Amino acid sequence: MICEIVSVGTELLLGDVTDTNASFLSRALRELGICVYHRQTCGDNPARMREQLSLALSRSDLVIVSGGLGPTRDDITRDVAAELFSMPLVHNEEVAEQIRGYFVRRGIPMKENNLRQAQVPVGAEILQNEWGTAPGLWLRREGKGMILLPGVPSEMKAIFNHRVKERLASESGVRFANRILHFYGISESAVDEVLGDLMARENPTVAPYAGNGEVEVHVTAFGESAETAERFCRETEKSILDRLGEYYYGNGDTSPEQEVVKAFSERGLTLAAAESCTGGLVAQRLTRVSGASEVIGLGVVSYSEEMKKKILGVSADTLANGGVYSKACAMEMARGIRSLAGSDLGIGITGIAGPSGGTKEDPVGTVYIALASEKKEEEYRFLFGHVKSSREEIRFRAATQALILALRHFSDEE
Repeated sequence: MICEIVSVGTELLLGDVTDTNASFLSRALRELGICVYHRQTCGDNPARMREQLSLALSRSDLVIVSGGLGPTRDDITRDVAAELFSMPLVHNEEVAEQIRGYFVRRGIPMKENNLRQAQVPVGAEILQNEWGTAPGLWLRREGKGMILLPGVPSEMKAIFNHRVKERLASESGVRFANRILHFYGISESAVDEVLGDLMARENPTVAPYAGNGEVEVHVTAFGESAETAERFCRETEKSILDRLGEYYYGNGDTSPEQEVVKAFSERGLTLAAAESCTGGLVAQRLTRVSGASEVIGLGVVSYSEEMKKKILGVSADTLANGGVYSKACAMEMARGIRSLAGSDLGIGITGIAGPSGGTKEDPVGTVYIALASEKKEEEYRFLFGHVKSSREEIRFRAATQALILALRHFSDEE
């Protein structure tokens, strides 16, 4: 099955809104074994929309359109689609009642123009929208199909996942399995070099994606049965981990902080963090995760030298000889917070997030991270800065690195 994605909205063409819907749909369709050869962006203009949707139908079996289903006059997707499929629009009272109910549940008066969303092409299938007002629509004619989805990302994803995905998988006749493997401490180009032969295969497909200092490797396998697809995926995953296992930290929809909370909870371990340049970001990210209260009991932001001495016990000699930006300072911060909290692991972070404050020896982006536990102490110097690195990027990468080190600290012992 060949599919084309069309995103609707003049705001997308102007760059006022980033089109995340098309990216989501491309990934979802790839995982279903459905080929996407083209993606278009269309403004809220009837003539141009008619032209672009006609082109999409001429070269694809299925066209998925997101956007333009709202209540305002420039929401014209359903009108143009109905015209192309020769399906006149009629008022659907069941949809109208669902729309009215949406506003009643929220205690908000409904404007009458919202009932434009109850106009449905005759013969089209209604994809109920429990998350908003505009329903999705599935139009079919002469071997061609068009699925209309709302432009609001949360609504679009919910309707696709709950009303469309399983049926498309069935219609494509292909079973699939997929993995998302997370790696930290290696670049996308290095991953590409190591996995080049695997990436050249058509089944399973292997694709790396870089972002926020880490690399995700997506593995998608296809087969005549779910068992075959799963076996292909599992074998390829093993090959990848054999090559890149030292950089691996988790799979699926996860993050370093989620993996830390999971690993520490399973081992019955606790940690505490003393942060300077990251300003509490390690603690903030951990406490976003459910169950973090079992893992982190204390976080301290000790920005000044005086607070490092007074609260964490960093010695005056260390600050005088090594300075606040040093492995020695980070280690004393880690020991101090561990003692203060009575935790299994103490983390100390100090560095220069910029944009000012750097020196020739310690340029902007220099961060020192130390970890202290009963059996082992580790201290590191990292350079997270480059010409275009912002303060927030440096802080985020430093916090991520600290979380990865915490995740590996006890794993290495085991």
